[in-house]
Amino acid sequence: MPYRLSRQFIRACIASLILGVLAGVWALPQSSRADESVIFFASTGHRLSDTDGFLSYWRGTNGSITLGAPIGEPFAYGPLTVQYFERGRLELHPEYGNAIVRGRLGAEYSAAIFRTFAAPLDLADQPDMRFFTETSHTLRSPFRSYWEANGGVEVFGFPISEPVWEYVGPEMLQVQYFERSRLEYHPLAADQAHAVQISPLGHSLALLRGLATAPVDPEGAPTVGNDGLPLPEPIAAPAPPAPTDAPAPTSEPAAAEPDAAPAPAAPAPAARSGKYIIVDIGNQWLYAYEGDTIVYDAPVSTGRDGFNTPIGTFAVYAKLHSQTMEGTLGGEYYRVPDVPNVMYVVGGVAIHGTYWHTSFGTGARLSHGCINVGLQQAAWLYAWAPMGTPVTVRW
Repeated sequence: MPYRLSRQFIRACIASLILGVLAGVWALPQSSRADESVIFFASTGHRLSDTDGFLSYWRGTNGSITLGAPIGEPFAYGPLTVQYFERGRLELHPEYGNAIVRGRLGAEYSAAIFRTFAAPLDLADQPDMRFFTETSHTLRSPFRSYWEANGGVEVFGFPISEPVWEYVGPEMLQVQYFERSRLEYHPLAADQAHAVQISPLGHSLALLRGLATAPVDPEGAPTVGNDGLPLPEPIAAPAPPAPTDAPAPTSEPAAAEPDAAPAPAAPAPAARSGKYIIVDIGNQWLYAYEGDTIVYDAPVSTGRDGFNTPIGTFAVYAKLHSQTMEGTLGGEYYRVPDVPNVMYVVGGVAIHGTYWHTSFGTGARLSHGCINVGLQQAAWLYAWAPMGTPVTVRW
């Protein structure tokens, strides 16, 4: 009997050990795969996964630098699956055997803001310059070394412009457009290793197209920083010692937090009386004042790069209920019929109603220099502002 019990005990132990090992072998790879196949970016509130292979591609192509963090979730666009990032877009192409390629954001963004570029003459490579017959454009300092060191054609595509000067935020910078991106040169950067930077065209194009970028639930995915690495554990600050004269706690409920304001914070009012308007280009918002009181505010879209809305203090000098705007600016012909509620403030720059887009207050600057507002907002401003109303345009 003791022998039989001992053998049964041994068999039970062996069976338990085998089941435990098998369970461990089964569980560990699944856990590892779950940890490695999806991550959640704290800065943007979006996931990046390998469901479509995007995470592996991002990791394998220096995605933290050349793409940045995802700003939306993957979605179907016709036969493609696409995902937008701060500086680019990834596309899964089933017609090419599920190959992953980068979207042509440089070409699409320049077309969306009506930016055109003159091609140079037929040239040949030189020691300090490369000429691309595919697009008839060149690549040279300060962008060439960055382009070559960070992925070349696969990441940026061919150049579709020569270096040009544009406003990037409040700065006038030299930039160059490529099929899939735009590069910026910041000569005053504290670290010259970062003098050339990739423009956030993924973010700009998502705004232009009204794509969903609101944060989502991480659904248990590991949270990472913009480099794709886990965030360090927060270090708890020691609690300050309680003051000896602290008042006794009360049972009064905490005050409710106020609702978030729909518009950006208004600029400080000027020391003046009467009616006046402030247009804040940085916020893409307009504020109407009477004395030191805001009586109206509205989102706007101001001049795009190359046709920037002038900065300064002007005044309404002409008003037209409707006008067909036609002309040629920067070599571009335009004709827009029946523009409503037009108020000219300086030269050919006017505040007016806009029916051909709705990208007001999004950061998208789409005009040839005018201050675009919605139709209802333009009607209100036209009725409220008399001739001579001061208009300040500022960053």
